[in-house]
Order: sequence, then C-alpha cells, then structure tokens
Amino acid sequence: MDTLLFKALSDGTRLRMIELLSRRSYCVRALSMMLGLSESAVSQHMKILRDAGLAEGVKYGYYTHYRLCREPFEALGQSLLALAGQPHSKPECDAAELVGCQAAKQS
Repeated sequence: MDTLLFKALSDGTRLRMIELLSRRSYCVRALSMMLGLSESAVSQHMKILRDAGLAEGVKYGYYTHYRLCREPFEALGQSLLALAGQPHSKPECDAAELVGCQAAKQS
C-alpha cells in the first residue's frame, strides 16, 4: 500500500474535497468557495491528491477542472478487505504476549 495515498487521505479538508469530487468535477475557485479556503490552499491540497493519483485535472479554457480517479480507491478497498480477511498466524497470544497485553490494559 502506498504511503502517499494514506498521507493524502489523512487530512480532513482533503477528505471533504474527495467527497465533493465524487459527485462531479470542480475548478479550484468553486472548491475554494464551497470549502471556505483560499484558492492557493485548495491548489496545495489538489497537488497532494494528484501526486497520490486520487485526482486529475482537465483543462477547460482558462480553468482546470479536477475530477476524482476512482481506480485507486477501488484498489485500496480491495487491499484493505484482503488484509482484514487474512487469518492470524497465531489465534491466541503466548504467555509473554499475554503479560504485555495485561500490562497495556493497566496503564
């Protein structure tokens, strides 16, 4: 799994941008007005989303409209499901691990 992808998804503003872009494409000015951010702040967030492969820009005259790239989300979802579905190598803790678990609970 790609760390750039997780970095891009770790910010609340970028998650809101992703939610908006999941519905339709927007230019920086429109995103700026909807999110209450400066256009330069939106552009900086969009660069992180583009670098992670989560969004792409399409030039329409003077403006660039950004849209979501759905493939990385589908791949991430499949990877996480596979990870969650993998059985544990050891179904139970051994004695040393159990002591560590109990110590962690007490602190």
